[in-house]
Amino acid sequence: MSKRRAGSGDVWALILAGGASRRMGEPKLLLPAPRGNLLQQTMHQVLAAGNVQMAVITAEGGPLRQEDTESVPVEWLTTSQANRGLGASLAAGVRQLEARYAPAAIQIILGDQPEISPDAIRQVTEVFIQTGAEIVQARYDDRPAHPVLFAAPLFPELTKLDGDVGAKELLQQYREQIVEVKISRNAPRDIDTPEEYARYRESAFSKI
Repeated sequence: MSKRRAGSGDVWALILAGGASRRMGEPKLLLPAPRGNLLQQTMHQVLAAGNVQMAVITAEGGPLRQEDTESVPVEWLTTSQANRGLGASLAAGVRQLEARYAPAAIQIILGDQPEISPDAIRQVTEVFIQTGAEIVQARYDDRPAHPVLFAAPLFPELTKLDGDVGAKELLQQYREQIVEVKISRNAPRDIDTPEEYARYRESAFSKI
């Protein structure tokens, strides 16, 4: 793969927020969190990184509305394909950002990971700027996980994604070229079930 350098203003964080919350039984990203709701909490973590632009993609006509973000500065994207799964939402988000802004790179963030570290987002961006690598991924103490950054030359492959597998196959295809960023903590947790949310809520609100 070729190398490409970019200024930090050209790097976008795309928050995937189009899921149906089937295991939760209600729109999980609207559940309370210290910064408002889970979606706002994740957004504030991204903003705290300080070196990315931010977009969120949600289901067209879905339970999430732009007003749910209150005054958080974000590019609001929607897709009619969210019911097809994570990969379809990711593809739609990349397609729209590429058409509107021609980013040099896009970091993929999951909306249901409100504990994602701003430092991880910041470092992944910095390593991309320093190296021009086409894939940069956070490597935590327990495993590699989000955020994962893809540079513009891979956008055509990202826009072909469908279903619910996300970019795992693409990461496997290019595994030898991935530049990893070591983050000294465990990977952020997904919040999919009432039990997982209860544990998050107890932990998050106890720190206030």
